[in-house]
Amino acid sequence: MIKKWGSLLLVGLFAMFLLVACSGNDEASSGKGKSDSSDEEITLKFVHWINEDVGKWESVIAKYEAENPGIKVESIPLVENMNSQDYFKQLDLMASAGDEMDLIMFSNPQDLAKRIDAGLVEPVTSFVEAEGIDINEVYNNSYPAFNDEYYGLPMKNVTMLVMLNKAHLDEAGLEIPTEWTWDDYTEYAKKLKTDKHYGSYLHTWHNFHSVLKVMSKDKDNMILNEDGTSNADDPMLRASLELRNQLENVDKSSVPFTEILSQKMDYRQQFFSQSASMVPTGSFMITEWGQFTPEFEIAWAPWPKNNASDEALTQMGGDLISIAKSSKHKQEAYDFMRWLSTEGIVEQGIWTPSWKEADMNKVLETVINGTAKPEAVHMESLKNALTSVKPTEVIAPPSYINEAYTEFGAEVELYLLGEQDLGKTMKNIEEKIQAVVDANK
Repeated sequence: MIKKWGSLLLVGLFAMFLLVACSGNDEASSGKGKSDSSDEEITLKFVHWINEDVGKWESVIAKYEAENPGIKVESIPLVENMNSQDYFKQLDLMASAGDEMDLIMFSNPQDLAKRIDAGLVEPVTSFVEAEGIDINEVYNNSYPAFNDEYYGLPMKNVTMLVMLNKAHLDEAGLEIPTEWTWDDYTEYAKKLKTDKHYGSYLHTWHNFHSVLKVMSKDKDNMILNEDGTSNADDPMLRASLELRNQLENVDKSSVPFTEILSQKMDYRQQFFSQSASMVPTGSFMITEWGQFTPEFEIAWAPWPKNNASDEALTQMGGDLISIAKSSKHKQEAYDFMRWLSTEGIVEQGIWTPSWKEADMNKVLETVINGTAKPEAVHMESLKNALTSVKPTEVIAPPSYINEAYTEFGAEVELYLLGEQDLGKTMKNIEEKIQAVVDANK
């Protein structure tokens, strides 16, 4: 296992959006404030990757501080570009330097697992038990327990779906998909491509856009199984690579990987500049437009199925808030994150929450009305994309998951760039992932 921050810095990788509020009689939501009797003001340092323009942290934090005298919360976005993988690099640098932090945001279980193994985060199980709540009853929880311990509270809920340019659909005479397969997606991409734009865009995230068909299965075993063994021989893994290669190199309906690398493309820029008609992504994109304001209506489709007869499934994830192991104010940190994941995220009004008690219809209307251009969101298709699917089963990833993805991604790139065929690619993937498993036994 990776125990040293020096190693952590060498292994970063991506990875596919939550609220938590207590009921009126929940003591945690009242944010009891300081756990000691001293009059000293406590400042909680909260690190994340969402900038102020998008996150609107100042107003929501001000509300909490007004209700909890003696507690201050400092919002610290470590990056301005809202790229979580760049954020994790900065987080690791802070940790290796011993910088102070109390609350840490995570975007996926894989990156959380790495920091658990490195000793960066504190379990919250004892706080939850003391409050008398069950995380899985209070939240739509997409984070598993690691060795029977929970390491944070779910905040925003992210449902994997596909966003589409409705104007491009209309021009091609295509309906907004309400239920479809990856074969349908492939046909849509071909029909949507013109001399002005591609039909599809898949980013450099090999643990997302190179495993699309694996993500449509009932359990989110990706390249490793829950017991830490290799899943590299999964037929859907091979099928996922064939799908991406078909789109980019055969049909040429999706932006070629060579162009993505050489031009250092960004998925937001490609979609909002109307250079690509479809992008498989997460529901965080309902609001997280970055510096762009859409000049067209955004349609939404549920996650495609592998076969028409399959159950409609999708991965659900989102952001988790954890307590830093080094925090000197763990109870105060828990009180704040409990409030932020429930009442606070509703107050924030920019994300769909994981908190089950939230009124989702009202939340969705608030979220969309808070965007720079509410009329750009096709509400009917969005609601269908969010409600017509069931979540896949969540498993706890091994701590060396990102090591495995690094090896996987390197082989996938050789394949997509035409430097080796699929047979050799799959053989190398199986051998190299098995080597990672063996090295971490």
